[in-house]
Amino acid sequence: GRSYCVRTQRMLNQCLESLVQKVQSGVVINFEKSGPDPAPIGEDGLVDSSRPINSFASQPWHSCHKLIYVRPNPKTGVPVGHWPIPESFWPDQNSPTLPPRTAHPVVRFACVDCEPMVIDKLPFDKYELEPSPLTQYILERKSPHTCWQVL
Repeated sequence: GRSYCVRTQRMLNQCLESLVQKVQSGVVINFEKSGPDPAPIGEDGLVDSSRPINSFASQPWHSCHKLIYVRPNPKTGVPVGHWPIPESFWPDQNSPTLPPRTAHPVVRFACVDCEPMVIDKLPFDKYELEPSPLTQYILERKSPHTCWQVL
């Protein structure tokens, strides 16, 4: 966070300009790894089973609080896509209130290679994740065809 002490109209304009430059269109999410770390990748881009996996040592990419960008349509300014994160509960029409939940959704990911699952005629979105230890780890693995399941 940052605070501003505005004393003049000119300072107000400068502060607003500064804030507008920092605004990103997206959703802040808590990412948490579930299960073991993925197998190490060798120089050839294949799984290197000779190197041990240390799943118990906490790494910076195991848990992060980051933004997924929700890009607006350039012509209308309306965000493109569908709601990115479903609720973690089934709605109950008999309940007068929603169950308590965190301000930022928790997305758990499992580092187990799986086939991408796209259900015919079911809408889905693709999002870009803000640079983080998680994105750096994924990019360093150089496995563009890897798919990890998220919950």
